[in-house]
Amino acid sequence: MAPPLDDAEYWAAFEDSDDDEPLNYDDELGYTASARETFCKQGGNLEASVVKILELIKDEGLNLEIFLDAIFWGDSGCQANYTISHQRAVFMRSPTLVTVLDNWWHPPTRKDSGGGKPMEDFVLARAGELLEEDMDNVMTRFRPPQDMLSKERLTSVNFRLVGNELRTTHTPRLWSLLEQLACTRRQQKLNKHKNPFHVVLTIISMLSYSRSHDSCLLTVIWSIYLKACGLSARSFDALHALGFTMSHKWAANTFAKISMQESATTRQLIQARAHFGSHDNLNFPERVFSQRGHNMSRFISASAATIYILPKGAGLPPDIAQKVKEHRRQAFSEPFPLQALYEVDAANVRIKAHARYQILQFLLNSPAFTNYTHRNSNLLTSPPPTLLLQSGPDHIAEQWILETVEVDESSYDGTDKLCNDIWLTQMGLGSEDAKRRLGEESLLVWVGDQLTVDRIRGLTRYRYADPNSFSRMEWLEPVFGWFHALMAFANSLHTQYLGTSVGIGLRRAFETLGRKGLVKTETKGVFWHHLNEALWHVGEGNFLQLWATAGNVDHAADLVTCTPEELLAILDKLYEEHIVQRAQEDMDDLPEHKHDEVAWQMAMFSADLLGYFNLCEAMRLGDVGRMEDLLPTMLFRFAGGGNHKYAVEVLELLHKLRSEWPEELRTYIRTYCWLVNFSGKHDGFLAVDMAQEHNIKDIKVTWRSFGPGATLSYIQKVSPAIPVLRAVKANIASQFSSIQGRGTRHGTPEKAADIERMVAMFCGFQAHTVEEGRNIKGGESDHATDYVTLGATKLQVEGMVERWWSDRLFERATTEVWALPDRMDECTT
Repeated sequence: MAPPLDDAEYWAAFEDSDDDEPLNYDDELGYTASARETFCKQGGNLEASVVKILELIKDEGLNLEIFLDAIFWGDSGCQANYTISHQRAVFMRSPTLVTVLDNWWHPPTRKDSGGGKPMEDFVLARAGELLEEDMDNVMTRFRPPQDMLSKERLTSVNFRLVGNELRTTHTPRLWSLLEQLACTRRQQKLNKHKNPFHVVLTIISMLSYSRSHDSCLLTVIWSIYLKACGLSARSFDALHALGFTMSHKWAANTFAKISMQESATTRQLIQARAHFGSHDNLNFPERVFSQRGHNMSRFISASAATIYILPKGAGLPPDIAQKVKEHRRQAFSEPFPLQALYEVDAANVRIKAHARYQILQFLLNSPAFTNYTHRNSNLLTSPPPTLLLQSGPDHIAEQWILETVEVDESSYDGTDKLCNDIWLTQMGLGSEDAKRRLGEESLLVWVGDQLTVDRIRGLTRYRYADPNSFSRMEWLEPVFGWFHALMAFANSLHTQYLGTSVGIGLRRAFETLGRKGLVKTETKGVFWHHLNEALWHVGEGNFLQLWATAGNVDHAADLVTCTPEELLAILDKLYEEHIVQRAQEDMDDLPEHKHDEVAWQMAMFSADLLGYFNLCEAMRLGDVGRMEDLLPTMLFRFAGGGNHKYAVEVLELLHKLRSEWPEELRTYIRTYCWLVNFSGKHDGFLAVDMAQEHNIKDIKVTWRSFGPGATLSYIQKVSPAIPVLRAVKANIASQFSSIQGRGTRHGTPEKAADIERMVAMFCGFQAHTVEEGRNIKGGESDHATDYVTLGATKLQVEGMVERWWSDRLFERATTEVWALPDRMDECTT
């Protein structure tokens, strides 16, 4: 018997290039079929013919084994013979070959008459050769590019596309085999949802990584994703041993590399695109397990900052710095027009229209109005926005997080270090030349909470006489964050209307709803979230009961039969008799013994709640014009409620919007620096300082390491990488329905039962029915003060505006001295 053929000789059978003339295999296959048909028609006996041929082979001194070996490349003579070569080539390309092989593998008679163990060894060896070819193709496809750690690369990998490419192009045989092994035949028939696609893809990825650590495209993606999800080091190393992920050390080092890349990209974008920034404090404990003199637990007061890169086309004119300086000088000589805030203008009309629409929405969104026939009536549409920000993919802002630093921003010294040195250095603006250009030519808007902007403004007052515009911080324009202003608004309502359990205030509502932890206002934790939900639920119950009262029905649901015209008529009555200030004034004109304290306070409560709801909706939808319209109301409320710090912030903003800022800067700050949109959705806006709070939560909670590794240096290493980690998690979630179905936030429980409790409570003490001589039960704390009216009076009478204005009366120096010469007479100004 001839020796075994090597791979090249074996597969050369499929291309018999020794023949002088090309074979027409279609003709040969047709001849075979014709021969079979003729043989059967002539009544040929296949068994007898085969026996006869075997006898002839025996007569030639051969047997079947030698004969077949000779046919299939036996010796050089058989290989060169045209007749043998021709018949061999035809057979190798005929469908009968598969039939013969199948019969060798599964004989139709006894099982032990087949190829047995030699056949199995042959199949495994040859299948391995074929599949190795597929794996060789995978190695190149799974080799990640050099810029693999960029956000664009990490989020561009689509598992479905990669798998389909492998299945059709790179590894069709391996994919088919694994797909067959991943499901039983019964599963293949019955399964309608389960698909082994990702199982097969993962197996190929693990095999590729096992053959070469350079072939790790999907391995890298899964490693970064699982590290971002907080997978422990032990679990990481276990998965690495299985070939599913890279090592934990690799993942930790990769986070550092991503941070360095993102920091470099941030500096590049700052040079190329319009931008602004924000920062806030970040406090967390650093604990140790074994105390030493150099290794002790401590509480860290740090600061975190974010740079927001604006869409293309956004920006300020090149001469904005000079324009701002000129407008500041002009505004310095003109007193603040306080009296203009008391005039009834178009802003009041717009606020009233949106307040009425909010009341209407409470009714239309109630369960009874789900199938309301006239829901799409033009009479029930929302009023036009005042100044609506654009949304969509072209108007998405990008956020880039700077490295967290251990500097306390609550002090003036800390704010000075952050704004004039640390943040600028990380932004690539730390050189003396960059600072000079920044002081003379640029303007950087910086957003923060009340403490942040107050510290920046205080530094500006303290350094007003410094030798150049950079030292005087004229290049930095602080703007307060609207999220903290919204929280201050909610806390003001809480203080105003809390009352006691026997009164008609918020404490009674909280107890009726069973809400805990809402008696004392807090600035940390989830207090505002719970208070905000409670205010919306209390307000919805209040206005639904108002609808029932104004409509003279037992329940608001009974109004579902009304036409849009009838609903608007009821709305007019509701608003004019139970909400507007005139309704309170009409009650005040009544004799003392006829005065209804409950109805009066509920009218004030409804009006104040509408102001808060109006601000919430304006921020959610990006209506910055409506937000500006509400500034006088917020000023009066903060002044009347004793929140003088935010009253000053609102005064500062009103003065700058109306006098100090040039038109280009006013438009720029309204459009880009109050709200940001990271999704492009029309209702996806959020305040800049809320976005900063989200980043701080991710720094100190979501991506913070716990245990001995929870150090400040680790947090600094991770901070700039957080936007990339978010993008990777979002990309993976979008490709796996089981992950996507879990969502990105906790589910919101149904509120219907709580709303019903509120309606029942307000209905129980006839909150909106005027009863002569009715008094509020409880003590003095149950009688709410009219903060808005009180604040409007205080501003005029107590001199608050004058004190604020006098604090601003300092004339900035105009010198531009950038170096200390040997002699003072060489200074240039």
